[in-house]
Amino acid sequence: MARRALSALLVALSASALARSGRCASPSTLSVEVTVCPGSGLEADEVRRSLSSELEADGVVRVAQAGAGDGTLLAQVGCDAALTTRVVLSVARTGRAGQRSLVLADADPSARARVLALAASELVRSDWPELNDDLPQTEARAAYADAPHPEETTPKPAQAAPVAPVAPAPALAPSASVASPMPARDAGVPRRAPRSEARWALAANARLRWFVDYASFAVGGDLGPDWGPFRLRAELVMTSAEDALGSATLGSGALCFGYRVFEHKLGPLSVSGYPLASAGVTWLRGTSASSAVQSAPATGFYGDLRLTAEARWTDAALSPTLAAEFGRATGFVARASDRVLGATGGFFVGASAGGRY
Repeated sequence: MARRALSALLVALSASALARSGRCASPSTLSVEVTVCPGSGLEADEVRRSLSSELEADGVVRVAQAGAGDGTLLAQVGCDAALTTRVVLSVARTGRAGQRSLVLADADPSARARVLALAASELVRSDWPELNDDLPQTEARAAYADAPHPEETTPKPAQAAPVAPVAPAPALAPSASVASPMPARDAGVPRRAPRSEARWALAANARLRWFVDYASFAVGGDLGPDWGPFRLRAELVMTSAEDALGSATLGSGALCFGYRVFEHKLGPLSVSGYPLASAGVTWLRGTSASSAVQSAPATGFYGDLRLTAEARWTDAALSPTLAAEFGRATGFVARASDRVLGATGGFFVGASAGGRY
């Protein structure tokens, strides 16, 4: 009977080996799909070319069009500060899938596409044979379990010898610890991005502006959302001055729209640049020290074009920001005799400080 059980086990293992040898160690064709967060600094076409080049040069696979091939390789670059990337390999025939996660922010920006391609190629080499196998070792074990075993046919003795009772094992002390199971090799869940790195965020800033042509300061603030690379702000800036001839108060309120044209990350520090355009209203209110002189209030159109450079600390829910700007505005100028009391137009430089949540 022992020989029959051993023969059944050998036959099952031989069938498993033959089935495994019939499976390809790597796919002959593979479909590559790439999704990239718009603010990550990576281009989907560049990543797709790097993946195709690495896979084909490595001799592992021939890359096919999307939707065709023995399986699919999907690469997803996240929008968080770490650029957490998930690579998923799925087999069309068996329906199985394997995946890896990696952090691209630690790599040099020029080498990130290459790093992602190397990781994807290693995933295909290491996981494809297992994912493509549909005859696991459990079938051989099942065949062995179904065969008769010698101990099942051996007659039992008429009477077993008495056995001394065994004392129960002592319970674990409260301080004893039980080893927890090891975590899976790859959970495939990207790290959660800080709130300041989400797809949209709300920002508020205090603002200081110097009108170069008229040596006039103005102070104010802005409030508004950022949505990916887009920026929208509601802005208010005011100034006032007084001398022996009278006083003047000037201000402007505008809606600003901008687009992020570059972003460079130095660890948790993000440096970016925005061109912005603004449109709104400007006003002038003046009073004269002499009752014989009358000053009429004025309201007009305000507009400006500017370039803004911003530095932001990203490793916090409330992200502090500092920015500098340069631009040209249309507005009013208040004069008393030959002296300028204030301005809302002309060339200007400015700075702002605030936070982004």
